[in-house]
Amino acid sequence: MTTKEKFEDLKMRDINAKSDAERDKLEIEFEKLANEAPKGFQKAVMESAKKPLEDAKELKVKEQLEKVSDMISMAYIARVYFNKSKSWLSQRINEFDVNGKPAKFLPEEVETLNFAIQDISNKLGSVRISC
Repeated sequence: MTTKEKFEDLKMRDINAKSDAERDKLEIEFEKLANEAPKGFQKAVMESAKKPLEDAKELKVKEQLEKVSDMISMAYIARVYFNKSKSWLSQRINEFDVNGKPAKFLPEEVETLNFAIQDISNKLGSVRISC
């Protein structure tokens, strides 16, 4: 078993520990592993710490748009800001498979989507009805 695998096993046991006594025993095992393979342990810790950050960064576009997707026209955004079809935008928002891979936004397309949402927000905010 590699240092990384040992670390991940200890981490999962620590997460699932039911008592402080169990956690204390695991802490000793963590220290032992760190002393046996310092570089491997450090690398395992760093990789383990990066995973939740990467997961948070990859929060699905669909989840991020949940609050506003019923309020704004995705067809309008696709047509006006991307010069594409609603289905093109939907494929990326929902990460549907296109040519065997999940469709995703390119970084510049994310910027365009952010601009579109901000632009629509500004336009809506400037509307004033008078009688």
